[in-house]
Amino acid sequence: MNQPKRHGISAGWGLMEALAALSVLSLGVLGLLWMQGKSVLMWRTQHAGEQAAWLAQDMAERVRANRSQLNLYRLSWGQAPASVDCSSQACTLAQWALSDLYAWTLEVQARLPGAQTQLWISPSDPQYLGIALAWRETDKSVAEMGALAPGLVCPDQHRCFFVHVRP
Repeated sequence: MNQPKRHGISAGWGLMEALAALSVLSLGVLGLLWMQGKSVLMWRTQHAGEQAAWLAQDMAERVRANRSQLNLYRLSWGQAPASVDCSSQACTLAQWALSDLYAWTLEVQARLPGAQTQLWISPSDPQYLGIALAWRETDKSVAEMGALAPGLVCPDQHRCFFVHVRP
């Protein structure tokens, strides 16, 4: 005799186990993707900081090479220096300083697109030059951290790097 098939509670149990396993797996994959995104953001932040440190060192070396013109190495946030090119003509030391500023700001834009720079003479010791770079940071929590030099105000939603050098 044929017995009728029973479709009771246990009939869909395998499907439920498969759905539970897929949901746990998908949560794990989402967690890995989130961590990957965070690591990319932190890598970009670290790379920008390394570029800023290199650029600050580059400007410090330029100033050391033309120490007598220290007072000409000044820039405010967002200020574009005059276009002076001493690569094809003889220049005075003052023109070299302006050429250094122009070439350096071009290098800043090449390495940190959209970055702003500021160069200032220290008010407490006129032998020291302050060099600051600010770039847009995609991670707002990273953009708001970090200590700045006294009197230096980083532009909104930017991360700043600064150094004082004595040429």
